[in-house]
Amino acid sequence: MRLAATTLFLLIPLPVQAGYGSAYDIYPMQGDVFEVVAKTSPGDGTFWCGAGQHAIADLNRDATQRIYVARGRDASTAQPGRRSVVFSFTPPTPDPVQSQSISVDLVGNAMSAAQAQAHCYDRTIKD
Repeated sequence: MRLAATTLFLLIPLPVQAGYGSAYDIYPMQGDVFEVVAKTSPGDGTFWCGAGQHAIADLNRDATQRIYVARGRDASTAQPGRRSVVFSFTPPTPDPVQSQSISVDLVGNAMSAAQAQAHCYDRTIKD
């Protein structure tokens, strides 16, 4: 009986929270601007993951939607004591930023929603 119960338990799919999925909170701001607040380590990948997930999963934006850093890593306006990055779907500067970096400290740095969302899986692969 115990073997049957154990076998049945192992066959039932359970939800798994992978990567950075629960490592951030999203706070909509004015227009197409939103703040990503890190709950855990405020690494660049955490912020990009939150921005990509928000764009694709919450707002149903296309995977090719560009996401721009509107304000680099700084104190959160929504959660005092936490670090955050403000993102936008509109370039914050008239001149495009030419960067291959994932830095969230470079205002105007950008990537597609799909590229940003891919950072959600980065930690899972490394762990």
